[in-house]
Amino acid sequence: MQEGTKARAMLLVEPRHFSDTTVSAPGVEEGGWLAVEATGISGSDVQVWKGEARDAVYPLVPGHEVVGRIAVKGPNVPFEVGTRVVVEPRIRCGTCRRCQQDLATCVSRKPSNSYGLIPSTVPPGLWGGLAEYLYLDPRANMHPVTDDVPAEVATFVHPLASGHTWAVELPALREGEGVLILGPGPRGLACLIAAKAAGAGWVGMTGLSHDRDRLDLASQLGADLTIDVEQADVAGEIANSLGRRPDVVIDVTSDDPEAVFTALDLVRSGGRVTLASTKGNRAFHFLSDVIVAKQLTLRGAVGASGVGYQWATEQLGLDPRIDDLVSHQFPLTEASRALQAAAGLLGREELISVAVTF
Repeated sequence: MQEGTKARAMLLVEPRHFSDTTVSAPGVEEGGWLAVEATGISGSDVQVWKGEARDAVYPLVPGHEVVGRIAVKGPNVPFEVGTRVVVEPRIRCGTCRRCQQDLATCVSRKPSNSYGLIPSTVPPGLWGGLAEYLYLDPRANMHPVTDDVPAEVATFVHPLASGHTWAVELPALREGEGVLILGPGPRGLACLIAAKAAGAGWVGMTGLSHDRDRLDLASQLGADLTIDVEQADVAGEIANSLGRRPDVVIDVTSDDPEAVFTALDLVRSGGRVTLASTKGNRAFHFLSDVIVAKQLTLRGAVGASGVGYQWATEQLGLDPRIDDLVSHQFPLTEASRALQAAAGLLGREELISVAVTF
């Protein structure tokens, strides 16, 4: 890659409006450049595309679940040119109090410290995965991944890392415990894989009627129980299968405030709840007495930890079932259709996760 290389990028100039453009990739003294191979499309990308992400400032290049190869190696890039890596979405300064507490929301960058959310007006402009090249910030964290799987499959490292953080690390999951996952999306399925790998004794998963394909996949991935909440008594089904309330409940639903109440209601007294989904900035009545009465531990979750990424990159090479978890892929020129697919606007049949490939 030579200085001044032109990179094709899908610039989101405003919600739902992409501009197919080219951006110059200048030389860098620090950091480097990544030649993007594939970018996964997540629910948060859909929110940015729809204009529902409160910290999005347009124009920007979306996409934060990036897989690619080192194209230009600056002094802060620890891998050789040609190495395939995944890039952690969050860029941390390492010095602010939030970074020192290992929180995702570093305060040194405004309006955002996340790939896929940094405006293209911030030099050098290529801060998202829907472009041929991604700028590697000097403080970006990268993890090498195997060359033995297609690039679109490697994008699943991102939800897999979140699954490990949310299902294993944050609730301090112990071997033999019961785990209930609310929501069978990519990160819900990743929570299932991670919980089972960590020795959970029982894992259940809930979804809606239109999630039937995903619930069936959850069964294939080892779920002990799957429940269509529109057709069944959730508490009764869990009692019949597990014989007690689960130790851990993880909310990975999409924009569903009721799931918070479900999680608090179903978890055992003294249990742990991970809240890993946003509710669309909608206000709703929240009764905290149940938390006090049941002596619950609640953890909010944003993204994955470095430990989660290390586990996920190793798991990618060990678990061939991951090959089937990226169901749809689109070329860069069809970025709009990729976002529509991820939003379920092109139909939900056999929809698991979506990637844009190069």
